[in-house]
Order: sequence, then C-alpha cells, then structure tokens
Amino acid sequence: MRILRLLAAGVSAGASILVIGFVCADRLAHTVPSPVARIVLPEPSATGSIPAPEKPVAAVKPAPAKIPNGFDTERLNALMRGDPILPTKR
Repeated sequence: MRILRLLAAGVSAGASILVIGFVCADRLAHTVPSPVARIVLPEPSATGSIPAPEKPVAAVKPAPAKIPNGFDTERLNALMRGDPILPTKR
C-alpha cells in the first residue's frame, strides 16, 4: 500500500508539472509582437505647404440683463452686510 500512495503522489505531481509546462509553452507561442513605430508626419499647415485656415471671429454678444431670473444680488449683499433691506424714504 505504501508504494501505491507514493506512485499516486508522483503521478499527480507529474501531471501538474506537465500541465504547467504546456500552458507556459502555449503562452510563449502566442505572445503579442511589439508595436511597430510609425513615422508621424507633421500637419501640412505646420510645414507651410498649405496655408492654415483662418479662424472666424466670434460676434460680440450683448451683455445679459442684470437680473435675468429675478434674483437681486445687490439686496443679498446688503442683507449680508447688515444694511437695511427696505429703501429709505425721501
């Protein structure tokens, strides 16, 4: 019986090593090749062979209204400073 245990352990270890060897060989056979370096050509407009397109000038937008949504920043600042909110009577 002692020899059978030794034989079973040897077969198990041998099979494990064989599987690991096949997996390593397969991985090495299917390695990804290194990427090939490509020459990057400069833009034609950078070399001067083609003139660069002119960027259109943005139209001037009118200034937005002071209180577009009804919120009064001046009154809020006055309130935070501690000034009276109500307008003074003249």
